[in-house]
Amino acid sequence: MSDPFASASPGMIPLPQSGTAFVRAGGDWRQSAPGFFEIPVLDDGATGLRTVVMKMEPGAYSPPHSHDHLEQIFVIQGEFYDADRHYGAGDFLVRLAGTPHIAGTREGATMLVTYIPQKKASEGVA
Repeated sequence: MSDPFASASPGMIPLPQSGTAFVRAGGDWRQSAPGFFEIPVLDDGATGLRTVVMKMEPGAYSPPHSHDHLEQIFVIQGEFYDADRHYGAGDFLVRLAGTPHIAGTREGATMLVTYIPQKKASEGVA
């Protein structure tokens, strides 16, 4: 039987065709913007689903921007803020596609971030 995940980058997987997929924790941090680093763990081109572990260095700031995807963020450690409020460990937020926002941190943060195409989000992902 062939491994359906053999072509995936180390530490990153697509959605399974059936059943469960697994990825070993860890991997190399990749800089996505100044002060922002991520480890991709799920990247499925067929559905557009993407999940990363994101780390913001202390003092990191991203000016106003928006995403084409619904964004879900779970704060694992530290704190970050947007124009609406401050978030800490254990906080969860959902931001609709196209919503302008900033992102910054004073102390640093580690988060699990999932991006879902808005169409898929409204239809449910199957």
